[in-house]
Amino acid sequence: MSATGGNSGNKKCLTCPPNVDAEVFASLPLDMQQEIVNQHAIDINNNSSSDSEIEYLGVSTNNSKLPDVNTMKIKDIKSELESYCISTSLMIEKEELVTALIDARKKGLQIVNNAHKSSSNNSISNGMSDYRAAARRRYMESQSRQAVVQQQQQNDRNGFIPYHLYAHTSAKSLPASDPTKKYFKTLRQVIGFDGSSSSRSYQWLFIFNYLVDFQYLLSELTPEIIQFRRVVVFYGSKNPTEAYQQQWKQLLAGTGNTVEFIRLHPSDPPNTKTNPLRIKFSHGVHHTKCFLVGYEENGKSMCRVVVHTANLVSGDVERQTNSVYHQDFPLKQQKTTESKKPAVANPYKRKRDSSSSLFEDDDTSQFEEDMINNLESYYYKVRQSWCHPSMSSSNNTPSSKAMSWLQLIRQYDFSRAYVVLIPSVPGRHKADAYNNFGYFKLRQAIIENVCRHQQQSTTAPKPTICQFSSMGEFSSKYLSNFLSAIDSSTTQNNNPITTHEIKSKKKQAPLTAKLVLPTMDEIRTSVEGYNGGGSIPFRANKVDKEFLQPLYHRWSHRNRNSTTDPFKTARHIPHNKTFLQPSSTVANGIDWLLVTSHNLSITAWGQIQMRSKESHQDEKILFIQHWELGVFMSPATLAKMAPDEVGSDIQLMPYPGIDKSAVINIDGDEEDDNDESESPKVLVPLPFDINPVPYDRHDIPWAADRRGNFPPDAFGYTMGA
Repeated sequence: MSATGGNSGNKKCLTCPPNVDAEVFASLPLDMQQEIVNQHAIDINNNSSSDSEIEYLGVSTNNSKLPDVNTMKIKDIKSELESYCISTSLMIEKEELVTALIDARKKGLQIVNNAHKSSSNNSISNGMSDYRAAARRRYMESQSRQAVVQQQQQNDRNGFIPYHLYAHTSAKSLPASDPTKKYFKTLRQVIGFDGSSSSRSYQWLFIFNYLVDFQYLLSELTPEIIQFRRVVVFYGSKNPTEAYQQQWKQLLAGTGNTVEFIRLHPSDPPNTKTNPLRIKFSHGVHHTKCFLVGYEENGKSMCRVVVHTANLVSGDVERQTNSVYHQDFPLKQQKTTESKKPAVANPYKRKRDSSSSLFEDDDTSQFEEDMINNLESYYYKVRQSWCHPSMSSSNNTPSSKAMSWLQLIRQYDFSRAYVVLIPSVPGRHKADAYNNFGYFKLRQAIIENVCRHQQQSTTAPKPTICQFSSMGEFSSKYLSNFLSAIDSSTTQNNNPITTHEIKSKKKQAPLTAKLVLPTMDEIRTSVEGYNGGGSIPFRANKVDKEFLQPLYHRWSHRNRNSTTDPFKTARHIPHNKTFLQPSSTVANGIDWLLVTSHNLSITAWGQIQMRSKESHQDEKILFIQHWELGVFMSPATLAKMAPDEVGSDIQLMPYPGIDKSAVINIDGDEEDDNDESESPKVLVPLPFDINPVPYDRHDIPWAADRRGNFPPDAFGYTMGA
């Protein structure tokens, strides 16, 4: 495979090695290309014979009876992969199957040549070799990507981006000059493995998710992920890859680093390893999707908070549409008599209302309290040293003494957060905790950050837009109460505590929300076809309810073109979850927006119930069964944390659809200094149109269990009769 730079003229270019980005390779100077080629040759010589490398490329030779992978049928590729005991359940595209089989053959040849037999010990040994090889490849890739990283950092300075989209396959194919490129980030970049700094050391990592493919996680995040001193993984689904958990532990043998795996399932018996809660939740699920990353760079310790919407499987991260927020926070600074500038440059600073004394006398923030409230529900009691012993305790580094994870997190200063955390925690929450979780917490964030800042308008409020990847069982009344609670025009006049009890004889007002739900045809024509729809498990008996039909809107426009699909998401299945309310006063503006793991269900958002017949009859509780987590943002949350020179009149808007004047920069300046009449704008990568297209009579909402006479997808699959 050869590569040529698009703007390189007559520049000569060497042959691009496998596993190196061809576009990046072509843009590098000839001496750097030669260095990468030489390094690749050394790796091949150290790790495989020439025949093995040929098989790695999927080419048959006279010495091998294996067929050329690229000419094989999908069923034959799957059959051979399964003969190597490799699961193909998460592999949808042929390209992925081809890559997996090429890698498997490489391993197979090594096993034959070394006369190995299949055993658990040899499997682990081979796995360790695989990930060490992956580490070498990562190093080579990081060297070749320095130019792209620098360009990405420069692009980021051209406008502050509150959250990103995971870089799906279409995004990765975009040229570097594409203006939407900066709105996408890979899993490695999100966690902080972007190759931008060689001085970064990794201390601790907490992973929260529902479904984790540990094989994918290791192969994608090696070598950095095995450099953390402490890793704790909380996950919710049954684990099909326990062997890879053991491989991870084996990779850490002798290093002093540790990894701990904790499966959480609230529907298990209470006070057990999988359900540390005091009661059993029949429909409980650990659905939170989050990373907490501790690292040190240039002598300063940082905590990165990542809240996202993807399961940790390749299909979610690389082929579907998912959103991700991340922000770095420094350690708290010791109080001194003299005021000092922050030790870490950060454009966001806490601006307290002079009339409010909230957290005035201490170093905590609402973001920190919400984080701790959420983490406390895990009942994780382990006390240990989280940082490498070489780290010394100072103003810029955390203590290396043994402590709980709550003490560890409290060492960091979250006062510059520009979002509000919206957690759900399984439990029967009493009145004093109503506003800490679920849709009550979202309602409170809307009241504090939208309602109190809104000016009266004669324009009718715009309906709330709800986009999600699964739907629970609920009534029209519940949906009406939920929507009233999160609509900024009605929430202050509707008390969720009492509205659920009202039994009015009046006919319920028509529901006005817009529910963004992909159609059967949109799933059929996606890059994954019908099989990909399994990751958004809508059920026909739920989505076909009569009261929901007028609310449905398409995921994409009917004519999928670059104008209406700037982020190329139309053909990438929506696994993300986005709730927002468009502004009724600012054209294309957004009053508030939530990126979250919450789907549209009572178990995720909660419901007011009577506690029990045995308790006080007037005691009501907020009953939630899921762990969930989201981040809320609005012009007010951004204005509170923005530098003084930006001011408070910020507009939150989707990209594109407006000119680029007065777009807020991360350094607080404006892109167009000549246009002082425009309010600074924060653009977000909304993956669907802020004015989504309603269903017509031909549109049928997607349901994973729907059967009928539907056309086959590009892979030849049908939904069945």
